[in-house]
Amino acid sequence: MRFHGLDLNLLVALDALLDTASVSRAAERLNLSQAATSNALARLREALGDDLLRRDGRALVLTDRARRLKEDLPQVLAQIHDRLLSPPGDGPARGPAHVTIMAPDALATEFLSAAAAHLARIAPQTRLTIRPAIDKPQTHLERGLVDLLVIPRQFAAPGHPSRALHEEPFVIVTARGSRWDKGVSAKDYLAADHVTVLIGPERKMPIDHAIIEQAHGPLNSAVTVSSQSQMPWYLIGTDRIGTLPARLARRFADHLPLRLHPLPFAVAANTIVVQWNRRRDHDHGLQWIVEQLAQTPEPNHLSLS
Repeated sequence: MRFHGLDLNLLVALDALLDTASVSRAAERLNLSQAATSNALARLREALGDDLLRRDGRALVLTDRARRLKEDLPQVLAQIHDRLLSPPGDGPARGPAHVTIMAPDALATEFLSAAAAHLARIAPQTRLTIRPAIDKPQTHLERGLVDLLVIPRQFAAPGHPSRALHEEPFVIVTARGSRWDKGVSAKDYLAADHVTVLIGPERKMPIDHAIIEQAHGPLNSAVTVSSQSQMPWYLIGTDRIGTLPARLARRFADHLPLRLHPLPFAVAANTIVVQWNRRRDHDHGLQWIVEQLAQTPEPNHLSLS
């Protein structure tokens, strides 16, 4: 479809190119080859009479006109979607065809699996890609490499909007049949051998671990793993202690010989948020997905046992 000589299909390519300032990253978002994306950029330059992206050393930078277009284009595309492409009735269509979400493994394992089941019931046409939050998730959001972050609030990207999803408390996890079957006191917790987590290549300490060590001193780390999802396997058959987000712990305890206990001292719960790039505030399809994440049903069982 052409409008005043412009192929309207190029607007989606233009949005990706301006948002990422990169042919390769735009090609990844568009599911096109780099050659096809370069061709789209050449056609856009000819149609608009502007370079749009100029080489500055090893990077591409936006021209003045491209910067102006970058602010307006997401809203234009959202209006086209809502007013021309959405089915009759209230509200936008049920979400975009594909959404890429970045999240830590604990949230990907528990919360997002529940959210995916919820979406499968009400929007089966929506395809999800879940990526691990192992390397600068804020940069991925800023560059448009992911649509959404689902992440603890303290790790959210500054300058971009977010919505709180739920509060995530922490619990102690031990093997069934261990010396801790009748409970774990504060003295027990601080004296025991622990399975601890240092997340990703930057070896980030989870917030619960940091709070406990700040208040009570270093824990005795018998095993250190790189993922919260690995922890349960290093507890089974031992007297080691682990600490996990309650939802994830409950999921493991439903399937493995594990017992859950309350922490013997106060540790503030994590606030889990979903976050999107500020340039997509008017992307109603994406905002519909955000709403569905917020409505994901609570798990049936969160009691300790």
